[in-house]
Amino acid sequence: MNRAEETINAQKGRLRRQADKLASRIESEQQVLEAAQQMPRSDSARSSVAHAQQRLETLRAELFTVFDQLTRHLENRNQVLEKENAALRQNNEKLSYRLKCSRNELQRALGVAGNSGDNLEKSETEPTKDEKSAAGPAANKQKRRGAPKGHKGNTRKVPDRVDYEKVIPPEEQCDCGCRHIIPRPEYDEKYIEDIPPVIRQITRRIYMRGQCSSCGKVLRHSEAANGPPVEIGPNLAVQLTLMNQAGMTFGKLSSFSTRALGIPLTPSGVLGIVNRVCDSLTGVYNKLGDALRHQQVLNGDETGWKVLGQNCYIWCFCNHRIAYFHPDYRRSSEVIEEILGKDFKGVVMCDFYAAYNCIDKTQRCLVHLLRDIKKEREVLSSKLLKRFDEAIRSFIDEGLKVQAMPDGNPKEKAIEKLEKQLDKIIRMPVTKGRGETLIKRMQKYRDDLIRFVTHPGLEFHNNRAERQLRPLVISRKISFGSNTDSGAIRHCILNTIIETCKIQNLDPNNFLSRAYESCGLNVPELTANSPPTT
Repeated sequence: MNRAEETINAQKGRLRRQADKLASRIESEQQVLEAAQQMPRSDSARSSVAHAQQRLETLRAELFTVFDQLTRHLENRNQVLEKENAALRQNNEKLSYRLKCSRNELQRALGVAGNSGDNLEKSETEPTKDEKSAAGPAANKQKRRGAPKGHKGNTRKVPDRVDYEKVIPPEEQCDCGCRHIIPRPEYDEKYIEDIPPVIRQITRRIYMRGQCSSCGKVLRHSEAANGPPVEIGPNLAVQLTLMNQAGMTFGKLSSFSTRALGIPLTPSGVLGIVNRVCDSLTGVYNKLGDALRHQQVLNGDETGWKVLGQNCYIWCFCNHRIAYFHPDYRRSSEVIEEILGKDFKGVVMCDFYAAYNCIDKTQRCLVHLLRDIKKEREVLSSKLLKRFDEAIRSFIDEGLKVQAMPDGNPKEKAIEKLEKQLDKIIRMPVTKGRGETLIKRMQKYRDDLIRFVTHPGLEFHNNRAERQLRPLVISRKISFGSNTDSGAIRHCILNTIIETCKIQNLDPNNFLSRAYESCGLNVPELTANSPPTT
């Protein structure tokens, strides 16, 4: 009980005691008045009756005043109790919501199906386990998945060239038991793709010395005078680099080179080789970073990375022509402005992270919004959330149709109609808690949810950047990050070049070999504006 309620109860008790006293006095004065009225009619009797009636009226007025005060105090107490009741009701709703969230998390941790809206809908339409077992194997056979009858499947294509041929004689025995098999001039063909046995190839380079005819100085070739006497060739260096980018650690690459290829290498030796290949790609990496500022559409995202145990981030900006990665300890808008420039004119497809607010034109990922709604529906089985989810999906479908329309008056009218549809979604009633937060998010980024309709090359989702970051996430789980800042930079350089080569249909093996052999001085062109090469 709080102090305000204690004060109200004390005042109520005081007023009740005062009312009881007034009631007893009124009763005694009533008796005095009755006795005075029975007295013989005289002046003194009339005076006594008048005084008794006056005192009685005064006491009644005081009693009415006390009752009025008591009524007001009771009304004040009722208002206080109503406020406390509303606060308790709101607190109860929050506790119920947290209880449902905790229950759902516990069910997911134990591997038990949660009590979500989707599961409830499935339980109403799909038969239970007991019903399936009672229906027999025929019912289970209808639900079995697999290739349709007559499907031949997809196999490897027949090679366009043949290096060796080998004629295989027919079977020596028939199914009937006869061993006299007569060869026929008919053949069945089958192709086997394989690699030749790996053999270490050693090339000895003999550098001739010369002598100056003027001063008589003996000249030695610069490659022979510098460096160790035995070096790793570009083919092996590039293969080790590609395997490292694919996720193999330096220890595994050392074991592979030593045991499978017969070329002894230590993990630190493999590290040095990969570092030299990455250093030869620095110039191309910087050119791709400069090309980002001139792109019309970019996808942006970031993921965590460790540098000697400290929190770091790898930023990714990509599109259909380029994939660029950059390490940084910051996760703020300053990094975006340093990479893209403060006056970036293009559109960036991103999630709802506030650091991207520094860009004038953005398209926020609608798939992220649908994922958040799905998580909320797993906690609350609400029809409001279901209608909210269906409305956003319908908005995306209509937006893609409008995006594909040619420019003109019909498209402008369709855009206006789509904007009204979005405003209607923003005003939809949803559940309290996370649902209201998502509505406020849509209100804040209203213009950034529909921008993909007016830009034909812009997507409504950020899957492109997430796919580009997935290999780095896998590499982070394997390697636990980098030990130095230079290691993180080289890792981004390598992934930038290889992923860009894949996007532009270039052979990463050939590109890295040419860059490594030329020591980065005569590197083939790799820009975001170059046409795709097959």
